[in-house]
Amino acid sequence: MIKIGDGIVWMIIFLSIVIGDGLALYLYKKKKIPLWVSAIVLALLATVIVYSFVSLGIYYGNKNPENDAADEWQGIAFAGGFIAIVLALNAIIMFVIGVILNIYTFIKKKQKA
Repeated sequence: MIKIGDGIVWMIIFLSIVIGDGLALYLYKKKKIPLWVSAIVLALLATVIVYSFVSLGIYYGNKNPENDAADEWQGIAFAGGFIAIVLALNAIIMFVIGVILNIYTFIKKKQKA
């Protein structure tokens, strides 16, 4: 059975990837920012997203006086770690694709000249 916390974790991952990758592709197509630079920015923003998720979870966990179970605090930490790993892997994949695209366009320009 999926709990509400699982849904929140997947929603944060999905929204972060869709918004981050969509913005990176939009900027790449407009020739403003290379894809590998956007990947580095996404990797740096992943730490901000995870920190915000964990600190909000701890903050709202402290607001509930019936919330003394250690399992819930460990769950927030594991969820934050999972989000960090998924977003970091997404940034690494985007970085590799960006480098390959830059090498490809560089070779293509050299062959035309």
